[in-house]
Amino acid sequence: MILAAVIALFLQAPPDTLAPAAVYAVKELLVVRATEAVRADSLVSAPMGVADILRSFTGVQVKDYGGAGGLKTVNVRSLGSEHVGIFLDGIQVDNAQNMQVDLGRFSTDGLGQVLLYNGQKTSRLQTAKEYAAGASVHLESALPTVSGGEVRLRGGTLGTVNPSVRWDQRLSRWLMLRTSADFLYSAGRYQYPCFDTTLVRENGDIRSLRLEAQLFGRVRGGQWQARVYGYGSERGFPGPVIRRLSFPFSAERQADQDLFVQGGWTQEWTARYSTALRFKYANNYTHYNTHPEKNPMALPYNLHYRQQAGYLSLAQSVVLAGPWSVDVSADVQRNALDSDVGQFVTPRRTTLTGVLATRLVWSRFRAAAHLVYQGAWDSFRTPSAGGWSRSNTYRDSWMPSLSLFWAPLPWLEADAFVKRTYRLPSFNDLYYSLMGNASLEPEAALQVGVDLRASLRPGAWQLELRASPYYNRVSNKIVAIPTLSQFRWTMLNIGLVDITGADIKASASWHRGPWRVGGTLRYTFQQALDHSEPGSQTWGNQIPYIPRHSGSVVLEAGWRDLSFSWDSSFTGARWSRTANTPDYYLAPWSLSSAALQYAFHFRERGVAGRPGAPSAGRALLLGVTIDNVFNTPYQVVQGYPMPGFNAQFSVSFRW
Repeated sequence: MILAAVIALFLQAPPDTLAPAAVYAVKELLVVRATEAVRADSLVSAPMGVADILRSFTGVQVKDYGGAGGLKTVNVRSLGSEHVGIFLDGIQVDNAQNMQVDLGRFSTDGLGQVLLYNGQKTSRLQTAKEYAAGASVHLESALPTVSGGEVRLRGGTLGTVNPSVRWDQRLSRWLMLRTSADFLYSAGRYQYPCFDTTLVRENGDIRSLRLEAQLFGRVRGGQWQARVYGYGSERGFPGPVIRRLSFPFSAERQADQDLFVQGGWTQEWTARYSTALRFKYANNYTHYNTHPEKNPMALPYNLHYRQQAGYLSLAQSVVLAGPWSVDVSADVQRNALDSDVGQFVTPRRTTLTGVLATRLVWSRFRAAAHLVYQGAWDSFRTPSAGGWSRSNTYRDSWMPSLSLFWAPLPWLEADAFVKRTYRLPSFNDLYYSLMGNASLEPEAALQVGVDLRASLRPGAWQLELRASPYYNRVSNKIVAIPTLSQFRWTMLNIGLVDITGADIKASASWHRGPWRVGGTLRYTFQQALDHSEPGSQTWGNQIPYIPRHSGSVVLEAGWRDLSFSWDSSFTGARWSRTANTPDYYLAPWSLSSAALQYAFHFRERGVAGRPGAPSAGRALLLGVTIDNVFNTPYQVVQGYPMPGFNAQFSVSFRW
């Protein structure tokens, strides 16, 4: 009965154009699809990292401080980066210290898919944290099936050199090994206009090394995966450009050493009962130094942080009858942070997250609901207190959600969701007066969204149209405002924010023989208004860094192994503060980029008995990407000018 229901679902629902690369799921009973999805290996020119992919998603903002070493965080539908969960093979990449996940630290090497969910991902055997995220980005590993690998060298302007290597090896019928390494160096020097002159961005260099190893295994009725990730970097923070400083200079440096080990095991014990066990241990070290001997104007800081996190999750799924299934998931996480900041505060946090979820799946109608409970215990110690202080020790919240799907016609489908989410202040927010605000209140959000999709395939054409109106109400919204440093922030609560918006996406593609062409149009409207205090100066103003209008046009063409793409994006006017005054106004901008790639497939004698046939998987790929084609000056974050015209070249060999 279960198999029949799954087969009926896939036969009657419109097929996905991107095949899933699930690592853990035993069987997928999807209620709603991902809002955006892209296969990492389908890009015309392989990007430098995950942030490059997310920039093209509708309704997504990537905050970028410029250059290869600049911090890159993601914001979805004005919720803020802290409300966006980043999940690597189902396990969250988090940071209790500041809740900022730097997307620049992750590569697309070895990824199968990058997916965005604005509402709720509704597959079985999810962790409780996946249910608790306001929006979520899922990085799913491609499951290796044969031995092979890739060697790539990227480089270009800004003094950037980026070699990488990936190797997949079949150890047995049931065991695969993947190892990868990625080194990045960038001088980070580029010219930018500064009022009435032109300056060169200084102290924006980075050196980083990423090492990863993964084991993929299968057992009877299940599969497992383990990953070891190591990352080290040393970078400079160029500092903001301020009107009264004609020649801004910064000597701030940051060194990072990150290590985590994570894994998961999914087992289908019977046709009705499955479990998933996941774990993670992370150890992150950060050293921040302002080097006042080089910059006498800098405040003298020489700070060290050591953050550790342990995480365990158990998910259970039971199919009760036909299309009806119930999941129960529980996560426990322990975070600890040691530092030499101020009074040597050492905060600890234990978080328990539990969820009860259920879903009904038929061919044309699907429904899912869940209820999440999250509780967090905080404690901290300082030498002046003489022991452990337990003020504000416990915070908790209930977070319900409902998702619905309906496909009235084979080419038309719709889904809707309503969801409540909650997020705690970070350690920096609460315990470090240098960059935080001890009086911050937890942030709660109510999300409501509708998604309408139409898909037609007349002949060689494929046409798709999506319209997604939404409404978010955020109480005590936590906003991070950059100061004179990328390391230190001003944290504040905005009492009440009402966010009304809509995402529109239209795409068309044509494929016949060796020829293929396509285009995608995206538009986002976001009105995120401060409704905290009626009659105040900021009442009804747009909140910081959210444009009302943004969008992009992507054109693609290909012939055999030659591919070309053109991407033009537009970002409307914004303000860097809730006070929408001329001093905080950020002008709109439009950017264009182009990419060209050619794949040369090697041929060998006698392959498959046919002389001159292409060998399996062996190819040389040559690519060039030009960003900011028209050398447009712009700033994503006020005071941080972005690079102008720049080019990247890549050559890779796959086997």
